[in-house]
This record gives sequence, structure tokens and C-alpha cells, in this order.
Amino acid sequence: MYALLLAMTLTAATGPKFIEDDFGKALKQAKAQKKLLFVDAWAPWCHTCIAMKEQVFTRPAFAAFEKDVVFASIDTEKAKSDAFLQKYPVEVWPTLMFIDPVKETVVLKWLGSADEVQMQGLLEAARGSTGVTREADEALGLGHHGVAAEKYKAAFDAGDVKTRTVLAMLSAMSMAKQSEACARTCVEQLPLFTKAQERVGAITWGLGCAIELPAGKQKNALVDALVREGTRALPLEGVLPDDTSGLYEVLVTEREVAKDDEAVEKLGAQWLAFLDAQAGKAPNAAGRAVFDPHRVSAALASKQAAKMVEPLQQSEKDFPKDYNPPARLAVIFRELGKFDDAQQAIERALTRCKEGPRKLRLFETKASILEKKGDAAGKKKTLEEAVKYAKKLPKTQVSAARIESLEAQLK
Repeated sequence: MYALLLAMTLTAATGPKFIEDDFGKALKQAKAQKKLLFVDAWAPWCHTCIAMKEQVFTRPAFAAFEKDVVFASIDTEKAKSDAFLQKYPVEVWPTLMFIDPVKETVVLKWLGSADEVQMQGLLEAARGSTGVTREADEALGLGHHGVAAEKYKAAFDAGDVKTRTVLAMLSAMSMAKQSEACARTCVEQLPLFTKAQERVGAITWGLGCAIELPAGKQKNALVDALVREGTRALPLEGVLPDDTSGLYEVLVTEREVAKDDEAVEKLGAQWLAFLDAQAGKAPNAAGRAVFDPHRVSAALASKQAAKMVEPLQQSEKDFPKDYNPPARLAVIFRELGKFDDAQQAIERALTRCKEGPRKLRLFETKASILEKKGDAAGKKKTLEEAVKYAKKLPKTQVSAARIESLEAQLK
């Protein structure tokens, strides 16, 4: 797969050397070297995961962290990752973890991307956070999001006003569905975020939360404030391109929720222009393909689906074993009404996707294409295959709710 090709190139790049998909080996090495274990839990379909591998972890500054940590990565789509996921559940991709190799406990968990400056702050926190902040980090590491949010707030109120703490608090509030507290905290504490990378991250968390609020004056005020700040943050320099794109995505989502089709199309066009420019500056095919998933989203939002046919065909040519390009091409062809082409593309994707829960999304895409073609029997058969496949997956990779959703589609 394309993602595997990226992983293979990392060892020859200027960044740190990762131990790939062998947690036991990584743990043993970290113990022997008396270092923290850093784990990048990722997935091949995750655009931020691939951006981190291709554009961030390859930076020389990250290699310097090898004196303090052992680097490992876990592809969460692989069946053999089940044991790791049972012990260290993952709900957001990528999830970055610092693990004590002796106690085998997560001392700090970070949801999403991080550049080298943030990595330094995370490492310092993993080694040196104390008191309530440490308790909050440990709660987040265990997936106790509500407890973590409460403790981060207590730490902040007690004087821990570092941006790292506030970003962790926003992520915990978001995961705990404390949408009002998350959005309000973001608006109130935004002046703390003077660094562009962190500011974009905070706004993205906050606006995502604000969108979830029930309609009313409170929602309107929070959304308006965060949309205003988010729009101002789009041109900021020194931000990972994938994170700027993530901000565009949440701004587009807000307009979609508001059912403002004209604004969605206009903002989507700006988003696509930004991504096209980034892809054009990529040094190689892998760097260009990093932007494919968000380019598809932007093309659909701006009603320019046809613009993505050629780029995706090129990505499929560049990475013939990767299921992602044909899967995305199927979505584009479906949007363009080219249902036979869409079906052929999704069949290629299904053939290449050997394992993992992402295959369920591919089945659903195929079912939607068959529905468009008026093939009710084919749609039913495809969903039956999806349910059968889902029930064979490890419980760490598919929830009961996901299986119920597929069964509901069958009914």
C-alpha cells in the first residue's frame, strides 16, 4: 500500500528510525536504553497520519529526539495490532503516545498532529508534569476523557496556563462531548495562543465543538467568534499544511450545517485552491498524494469533482497497490454520475484492501454506487458481505454500533 511505501522510505530519510508494527521489540529496546517509548498510532487512510509520516517525522529536528525516546509506529488497521489496541485503545488518528516502558503505562497522549516545537513540549510534559496536570495526562492516556477534562481545568485554574495544557483540555472536552465548555474555553483562552500552529489547532477543536451545540443564541455567539478567528487564521504562516486544511474543513462543515450552499461552494473553492498549490509544491509523488483526501472533500464542496479525476488516476498509477486512490476515485465518479466507472474503481479498491475496518467504508461506497445504478439486489449482497466481514474483525477495530449501523442499512 501507499502508506507502507511511505513507512519504508522513512528509514532512509533524515528523521528518526521507527520500529514498525512490533510493539514488543520497541518496548524491549526502550527498557534497555532507559528511554520513554514514543508510539505513533496511525492508519493508511488517515490524511494527517500520512502527512506526519511524509512531511513532519522526516524533519532532521525529530531525529534529535532519539536521544530521549525510542520511536515506534503501529498501523491500527492490521489484525496483528489487536493486542496493542486492547491495551492502548485509539479513537482519534493519529494518536501520539509517550509510554513508560517499565510500567507499560501511557504517561501522555496527544490527539492529532504535532510539529517539532510541540514535540519538545510534549516530551517535557511526559517527563516532568506533576500534580493535577499529571493526573489529567494519565486520565487522558486511559481514555477517561471526562475526568481528564475536569483535571486539566483544575490544573489550569491552579496556574498551569501553558498552551499544551489548554489544547489537551480542549481535546478531552471534545472527546467527552462537553461541547459548550470546549467552545467557550477556546474563545476565552484564544489570546494565549500566539504561535500559529497552536492557534489553528485550538480554533479547530473549539469550532468543531461549537458546531455540535443546539441551535440558539449561545451557539450563534460562539460559532460567530470562532468562524471569525478561524478565517483570520487561514493565511497564517508556520502552520502544517494539513492543519490549515483541517481548519478549512471545519469551516466548511459549519456552513454545511447552516445550510448555506453558496458559502460552502465559495469556501470549498478557496480550500481546493490552497490544496492544489500545496500539492504543486510537493517534492515527489508521495508528498503530492498526501493532499488527495482533502482535495476530494474540497472538490466536492466546491462542486468541482471533475478536477480530481486526473490527480487520483495519477496517484493510482504511482501507487498501484494502495486502495485509497481508487476508493476516492469511486466517490468522484459517483458524484459525476459515472456509475460504471465508479463501480470499477471501488472493485479495484476492495481487491487491494486486504484487512482492517476501512474495508467497511469501501463496502458502503460500493453499496451506494449500486443504489445509484438501481441494483437493489447488488446493494443488499454488498451490505451482507460488509456485515459478515465486520463480525470477523477484532473488537478493537469495530464497535457494536458500527455493526448495528450496517445491519440497519440492510433492513
